[in-house]
Amino acid sequence: MLSRLIRQVLFVLLHLVTVNNEVMTVLGHVPLITKELKHLVVLVDTDHHTLTDLARVVIWSLVFGISYVSFYDITGKLQKDEENLFVEVEKQKKGIPGCIKWSDKPNLNGYSNGIPANTISVNILSYNDGRPKIIKCLQQISQDKTLSIRSSDEFTSQELDRTLKTIYPSIPDPNLVLYSGPLCCTHGLLPWHIRLTEFIQISIDHSINVNNYLGALYKYNKCDLRFGK
Repeated sequence: MLSRLIRQVLFVLLHLVTVNNEVMTVLGHVPLITKELKHLVVLVDTDHHTLTDLARVVIWSLVFGISYVSFYDITGKLQKDEENLFVEVEKQKKGIPGCIKWSDKPNLNGYSNGIPANTISVNILSYNDGRPKIIKCLQQISQDKTLSIRSSDEFTSQELDRTLKTIYPSIPDPNLVLYSGPLCCTHGLLPWHIRLTEFIQISIDHSINVNNYLGALYKYNKCDLRFGK
């Protein structure tokens, strides 16, 4: 019984040391990455990425000061496991100041000793949030179910954009998409949002760690805005 208790204590201490080391590593690089990064998207393959991997991405991004992190669920399994991801993020966050907002869950503590900290919003998206949502918007427009005032019989991109905003979470366009594995594929990711988005490979073997996470941010820091060209 005593030996089991000792093992549990050692495990907790090892976890805290690992998390704190990663947090300190990220903090050390924050002043060196100067390009604005407001919305980070990770293409998630649940056959390779664990909930712990994804929870750490949330914590690193919180510490870094990224306002939005979205996980694009390419296998369709993560959305069903969102509750467990929420629990894993809470475990990883212990002792780290900041507010984590979930699209359908209550906020976590956003203050530490009365001092405001960074805030991050987490979304889990899937293929149904891409092209199928565009089709739904077009159906609403064609059936004249939108609240917009139409000045002609022609549909405009502005009208589509206004309709999308009524049925889609209010999040900014992604600045950066991280993908793993040898193939760069959007998997249908938010096709109307990614015109100016940089796609950067975090690893070829699907691994996610603090070093290749920071390496991807440094690559993004060197990118020139393409303005859709």
